Amino acid sequence: MSNTHMKIRMQRLVLPAVIAAFAIGAAPCWAQVPTPPSPPSPPSPADAPVSPRPPRPPRPPRTWFGGDHGVAKIDTLLPFSSNGTIDLSLVSGTMKVSTWDRNQVRVVASTTGEPSLQLDASSTHLTLEQTRSGSRRGRGDDIGTATYDVTVPSGTRASLAAVSGSINATGLRGAVDASNVSGSMDLRDLGASLNVEGVSGRITVANVASDAHVENVSGRVSLTGVGGSVNAETVSGGISLAGVRGDRVHVTTVSGDIDFTGSVPSSGRYDFETHSGDARLKLASNTQATLSVETFSGSVSNDFPGAVRRKNSDPDDDSTNYDFIINRGGGRVRVETFSGSVHISKVNQ
Repeated sequence: MSNTHMKIRMQRLVLPAVIAAFAIGAAPCWAQVPTPPSPPSPPSPADAPVSPRPPRPPRPPRTWFGGDHGVAKIDTLLPFSSNGTIDLSLVSGTMKVSTWDRNQVRVVASTTGEPSLQLDASSTHLTLEQTRSGSRRGRGDDIGTATYDVTVPSGTRASLAAVSGSINATGLRGAVDASNVSGSMDLRDLGASLNVEGVSGRITVANVASDAHVENVSGRVSLTGVGGSVNAETVSGGISLAGVRGDRVHVTTVSGDIDFTGSVPSSGRYDFETHSGDARLKLASNTQATLSVETFSGSVSNDFPGAVRRKNSDPDDDSTNYDFIINRGGGRVRVETFSGSVHISKVNQ
C-alpha cells in the first residue's frame, strides 16, 4: 500500500471522528459562558403574605337573671359605666330610679305574682323587664305587681316604660325617655333632654336643664324650671308651666286649661292654644313682650299694670283680636282660644 493511499485512508477514518468530537465537545464559545440567573418575579397578590387580623375586643361580661320564665326577686350590685344606658319596663307596679356617685348599678326588684322578672346587664347597658311569662304556662292573668328600685351613675341615659303603674326618676344627667299608659310620672332634676308620653296619668316635670317634650291624653301636665324649649300637648288634661327659661314654648290642648307663670325672654316665641279651655298668663314684672290674643267667643281680660291694649279685629272676622304691649315689647307671645277665656296678670297679684 502506497503512502498516498495510506494518507487518504487515514483522512477517511480521522476526519469523521474530528468532526464528531467538535460537534460534541467543541461547542461555540457563547455556549461555554454560563447565563446569569434571571431575577425572581414579584409575588402575585394571591401569593402575597396576608397580615393577621387584629384581635377582636373582648365582649363585656354579661349578667343574666330570669332564664326563660323569669324570677320573683332580684337584689344585685353590678359594675356599670358612668354614661351607660338602662332600659326598664313593667306591666304593673312602681318604678323608682335614683343616682349616686359610683360606677355601679344597684337593682332591687320583686313581683307579687308568678316569677316574671328578667335582667340582662353588661357594663354599659342594662335591661330589666316584667314579662308575661305566665301566659306561656296558661296563667297569664297572674302577672302580679312589680316593684323596681334602681340606682345608677348620674350620667346614665334611661328609657322607662310602664303599662299600669307609676314612674319616678330623679338626678339623671343623660337623656330620658318615659312612657306610661295608665299611671303617674314624676321626673325631676334632669341634666339632658326629656321626652315623655302618657295616656291617662298625671305627668310632673321639674328642673330640666335642656329641652322637654311632653304629650298626654287626659292626664294633667305640670312643668317647672325647664331650661330649654318646651313642647307640651294634651287632649283633655290641663297644662301648667312655671319658671321656663327657653326661647321656644309651644303648648296646645283641646279642652284643658293652660296656666303660665314666669317671664318671657326678649328673644322668646311662646304659643298657647286651647279650644274650650281657659288660658291664664301670670307674667313677671320685668317681662318685655307683645301678646297677640285671639278668641272666637271667649272673654279677654288684662290686669297687668301699664300694658297697652290695641284691638286688631277685622270687621269681617267674627273673632276678637287684641295686642297687649308690655314694657315696650320684645318677646312674642300668641294666645288662641275658641270658647275659652284669656286672662293676663302680673305675678303675685
